[in-house]
Amino acid sequence: MKTHLSKTIAAGICLMMAMAMLGNPANAQQNKDKDGQPGGNREKMEAQRVAFITQQLNLTPEEAKVFWPVYNEYDAKRQALKKSFRESGYMHKEDLDKLTQKEAEQILDNQIIEAQKFLDLRKEYHGKFKAVLPAVKILKLYDSEREFQKMLMEKMHNSHGRPPAQKK
Repeated sequence: MKTHLSKTIAAGICLMMAMAMLGNPANAQQNKDKDGQPGGNREKMEAQRVAFITQQLNLTPEEAKVFWPVYNEYDAKRQALKKSFRESGYMHKEDLDKLTQKEAEQILDNQIIEAQKFLDLRKEYHGKFKAVLPAVKILKLYDSEREFQKMLMEKMHNSHGRPPAQKK
């Protein structure tokens, strides 16, 4: 009973810390993202992700205090890489047939370069995560990120009136 209460308190503290890092959710609809779009949904999703990861990793308040700044730095760099990748070589399927051989080769080469950049970033932060968390929690982190993405995809899928994906 005492352990459950302390875990609940720790999760609450971590969630409050995450909310403080993300800003006041009451103002989320007034906030604009980089493209001038309302940022409320993005902030809500980020708060949910923080809470989900915190719960999955069972972070203590001390661990959360050192982990989240490192993770947020990692995530910002990862998002910048994703944006760069989207801007540099994204092609619509209907445009692929219009490419020359040389253009297609350049896009393929860029995809390998971008994949390596993601791997280099993960390797760099893998070491940083090991400096602030035990190895088991890092494994849980990587798994939690995949699970959260999966949950988001299912939520998006279901919001468009489609039945939930069948588990294999």
